[in-house]
Amino acid sequence: MTRSVLFLTALAAPIVFGVTADRTEVSVGDPVTITYSARLAAGSSLHLDALVTPEPPEGQRPPGGTVLEFEPPNPPAAERWDGKEGAVLWKQAITFIPFLAGTVVVPGPHFTFEGRQPDGTPVPPQDVRPPAVTLRVASRLPKDAKPETLAPKDDRPVRLPGPSLLFWIGLAALALLFLAALWWRILRKRRAKAAGTSAPVQVPPGAELLAELARLAREAEGLGDDPRSFYGELTHALKRYLERRLEEPVLEWTTFETLRRLREKGIEFPREIGFPELLSAADLVKFGKGRSTREDARSHLSRARLLHESLEARLAPPPEASGKASAS
Repeated sequence: MTRSVLFLTALAAPIVFGVTADRTEVSVGDPVTITYSARLAAGSSLHLDALVTPEPPEGQRPPGGTVLEFEPPNPPAAERWDGKEGAVLWKQAITFIPFLAGTVVVPGPHFTFEGRQPDGTPVPPQDVRPPAVTLRVASRLPKDAKPETLAPKDDRPVRLPGPSLLFWIGLAALALLFLAALWWRILRKRRAKAAGTSAPVQVPPGAELLAELARLAREAEGLGDDPRSFYGELTHALKRYLERRLEEPVLEWTTFETLRRLREKGIEFPREIGFPELLSAADLVKFGKGRSTREDARSHLSRARLLHESLEARLAPPPEASGKASAS
């Protein structure tokens, strides 16, 4: 362990660096970690500025170009030092890999010291460096051999192990499962074809709406303190009826879009229905900004029935056309 005392100013306390290497005798390519430590007075700090790699000797530059390859340094750690009130023991570990054989001197990194005088006045930042560390790095090549004189090693053939018994058992099990699933699907199609299943008869839009309104009327009699579900189903039933009857994607429209697009199509409902007020009141309840009573629910259901009657009367074929169709 190496120590270095740096007196920054006459008023500021000195920095005593401790330098510890996890090993000093390594081979080329082995990682080395050096831990730098210092006791700092209260209010002082050290910041890493730059890591330094030594210049290689003439004609001995490593293939990578640099003698030391540094890994990203970890953040420094500071723990309380009992020797003086407010002082801390600062530590930072630096890991690198040497790529040059022989004696390698690892220069100390550049740190910026920010301290305070005894009266609390800040000391201007100063560049400080801990002492260097000497490593003995052994080469991985045979003694007195140069890389260009070494013959490449013969490639060994790669032998891949054959599949184990468990592999074949699993593969057979998967094949049996696939065949069983395929056979089950074939049987299912045959049974469906034999039963002569047909598509269910679709309920007309008006009848579907009236059935849903009848169900909601029974639900309205027991309406509780949270009617959001009731109004969500009511608006969905109305929009689904309009979508099926007008063949427009009403369920995808917002309330504003529904009113605007119906107006563009020339569909205006009687004022007693209050279709805009019905949708707006439902939105207020659904989004938790309004409340509703059983009387309100009954009134809104009645308006929905009037909307059905009004639209069916509007879209019904004229009497002349219906008479001609019956005569033919």
